[in-house]
Amino acid sequence: MAQVHAKSGDLVWIHECDIGDDGASLSQVLIRDSHIEIFRLTLQAGTRMQEHCAAGSMCVQCISGEVHFQCYGDVHVLTPGALIYLRDAEPHALACERHAVLLVTLFLRRN
Repeated sequence: MAQVHAKSGDLVWIHECDIGDDGASLSQVLIRDSHIEIFRLTLQAGTRMQEHCAAGSMCVQCISGEVHFQCYGDVHVLTPGALIYLRDAEPHALACERHAVLLVTLFLRRN
């Protein structure tokens, strides 16, 4: 069954989130359109994501918890209210220190 995404004008609650049945991290796409994707990423403490690149520019906002976000040779501590912007395809990695919820906005470079 295809996941239903919010349409233009729909109200979306970013705090409503669940963790996977097995306690694993969970990503849920909230909005998807031709050049933007917004998803909520729920991470368990101890989760690590190796260095990777997104398919476009991105903003990552911490809603709850604590995440150590590595980019440009630095480590930034994201706590509630923190937001970080990365240019298109910029390598980054993260380590979740306390159960966290991130709101990720991708500005996609689709043709």
